[in-house]
Amino acid sequence: MTQDHMRTFEKARDQLLAQRRSLAEALAGGYKKGRTETQIERIVKVQAAIDVITSAINQARLTSSRPGATEPAPDDRWR
Repeated sequence: MTQDHMRTFEKARDQLLAQRRSLAEALAGGYKKGRTETQIERIVKVQAAIDVITSAINQARLTSSRPGATEPAPDDRWR
């Protein structure tokens, strides 16, 4: 993964972290029927996206730190 791709993933993760903080603050504000459940669903989806992006970043870092490492084949890049 190139440095540009890494920066893109890191920027996306930062945006999701900010969104997660915002949702957590809204949840901390107290229960509001209907709205609280929606916020919980959203925070779960945001956390799943954070996990996927973090995994991609970690995998890229491991790959780039190995001597002679190359990028995965195009069909394997999302594994």
